[in-house]
Amino acid sequence: MAARGTRNMDEGEESVTDKNELKHLRSTAGKIHRRALITAIVVTLVALAFPAT
Repeated sequence: MAARGTRNMDEGEESVTDKNELKHLRSTAGKIHRRALITAIVVTLVALAFPAT
């Protein structure tokens, strides 16, 4: 949603008009995506290192 310039609050999706807030939301989203990617890589490597027999 940050890429679309929106956020989802209790009342549903709403547009973010403040450029500083949008920059912060996109930065936070990027951190979350990087953490998820690193976690997926680690889990994949562990699964490949110890295959099920």
